[in-house]
Amino acid sequence: MTRWFSRQTTKRGGAWPPFTTVNRIGGPSSAMRRQEERINDARILADYVQLKPGVLVIWDRKPHRIVELSERPVDLWEERHEKSFKDAVASWDRYPRGDRPEKSTWEGRPFVFVLVPDRQPKAEPLHLVGPYSHSWDVLPEHYCICSACGELPPCSHEVAEKTADRDTARAGVLMDIPPGHCLGCGEFVTRRQQAARFPGPNLWRPDLPEHSAVFHARQECSGEVERYRQQWEQRSGSTPQTQLSLDDPAA
Repeated sequence: MTRWFSRQTTKRGGAWPPFTTVNRIGGPSSAMRRQEERINDARILADYVQLKPGVLVIWDRKPHRIVELSERPVDLWEERHEKSFKDAVASWDRYPRGDRPEKSTWEGRPFVFVLVPDRQPKAEPLHLVGPYSHSWDVLPEHYCICSACGELPPCSHEVAEKTADRDTARAGVLMDIPPGHCLGCGEFVTRRQQAARFPGPNLWRPDLPEHSAVFHARQECSGEVERYRQQWEQRSGSTPQTQLSLDDPAA
């Protein structure tokens, strides 16, 4: 582990050994710039921390220490792990690159991370299972916490307040969009332009009449179209599965 600087809050860490090279496409055309790139790569490689017992990591916005690392035996793989491996092999069969995935070396193989809250060595260990390649935020021994809630910065209150400020500003701008204008970019949708229109009440502008939700069909507005579509189809309750989950030893 290299030195920590006062304003450096975390480093990148993982279970895999440190890399020896940085993957790049192309390179500088001059000798001095190639030399500068090699120096920069060396700094990037030195900033990685391989996990081992005693290393501090972030879990659920709180500092935890690594107690143990272990691979999940193949005969105890869950169905989701088997499916992920089959998908990885199928993907390699379509687009071969490097070695064909093997269960013993596959970067997505299930790995068990055992953690305990920092300064609570007698607390019940937390067993998490995730891919071997999962990237962690590693903490220095001297770290900052929020005095109000005890979480690592940015704490959940700070995140919530920033989200609220952003949503308030966005709502104010959205309310200024006139009828017939794109709810994404705010510009007028002409008859010559292709548009995405949604029937029913306007979810973002309830003050406008029904069937008034309209967006440009161009690429730069597509993100807002999809966001509105998700709300319109009432699918916003589904969330993507996280990489890490509580480990069930009986599985």
